[in-house]
Amino acid sequence: MTKENKSRPTSEAADYTKKNYDHAVRTGLKFQEEAGRWWSSMLNQNNMAQDWQKRLTGMTGMANSLMPMAQHHMEDMLGLMEKNSRTGTELMKKAVDAVQTPGLAESQAKWIEFWTTSMGAVRSQTEAITEISTKAIDSWIDFVRQNTEVTEVRVPKTP
Repeated sequence: MTKENKSRPTSEAADYTKKNYDHAVRTGLKFQEEAGRWWSSMLNQNNMAQDWQKRLTGMTGMANSLMPMAQHHMEDMLGLMEKNSRTGTELMKKAVDAVQTPGLAESQAKWIEFWTTSMGAVRSQTEAITEISTKAIDSWIDFVRQNTEVTEVRVPKTP
């Protein structure tokens, strides 16, 4: 496999990530513009009482969908922290065992096992963090898309 072929999947993934990030930023800016229009229209209307109830219901719905999403991602992070704690304890036991081993060959084998396990833990943690981050970004993009569509339908656009 050539160097160009090896970097192509990485380059494609980076391009895909950049495209999603750009889209999320544009959608976020659009959401902010719509929120500004919404506040302007709210402050400029005379018959706000009925309209407030509808808009407040829409905002409450958005908040209600955001909280479970955030809670799910926090649970993922707590799970990762718990796994990292167990892995750290296991690595500490292996290091103590390697230090206390009297024979050179046996000690060397235990240190190699320790470093192999350490590198595996780093790889596993990196993959888990990447997966959690990707899920969080995808969830945020979906949330913004869904709520931007809701906002576009509910908020009258100013000319």
